[in-house]
Amino acid sequence: MKIALVGGTGDIGTGLALRWAKSHEILIGSRKEEKAVESAGRVLEALHGKGQVGGLDNGSAIQAADVVVLCVPYEHLISVTSDLLGSYSGQIVVSPVVPMVFKGKHFDFTPPAEGSAAMQIRALLPEDLRIVSAFHTICAAALQDLERELNADVLVCGDDQEALELVAGLVGEIKSLRPLNAGPLTVSGMVESLTPMLLNVARHSKIKDPGIKIVSER
Repeated sequence: MKIALVGGTGDIGTGLALRWAKSHEILIGSRKEEKAVESAGRVLEALHGKGQVGGLDNGSAIQAADVVVLCVPYEHLISVTSDLLGSYSGQIVVSPVVPMVFKGKHFDFTPPAEGSAAMQIRALLPEDLRIVSAFHTICAAALQDLERELNADVLVCGDDQEALELVAGLVGEIKSLRPLNAGPLTVSGMVESLTPMLLNVARHSKIKDPGIKIVSER
């Protein structure tokens, strides 16, 4: 499978590239192709050359991909999405994007009028694209540490069963991550809001790399 990581030169893009590159062709995207190529080189070096990773401009990465993961900060979401509309043609789009701001002592969840970043993406992109939200509560630094077993759950939201199952499969390929269906795309705001909550817990309770694990009493 070909997976494009739009804006993939940052922490979460690097982490996903490292975790998936041995099983899939990873296309790291950036506004500047040379930056993407450099990032791909670092990932391959970390994997000792055992993986499929390349660097392209964002548009070319999307055009070549089956699955697109939007690894961009929320503040760049509208501009990046609008600029790349012509590059899409039926891909599954995964959003780990969280709208939040730091208020000096804590993080606040600041959703758009649509209720979540995922629903805003749904409104911005062509109707034939299948949108899935996932990976909001997974620490990017932990993703980049291949020696770590993350021992966490990934809450996945979406409206298309085939797309949900595909993304759940990608989650399950990462050691010790468990995908859980959290419901339709409209509930993505609930999941996205967990990210600033976890960051606040980490900051005020001195907990490193917190995550979410759903447990059953039975």
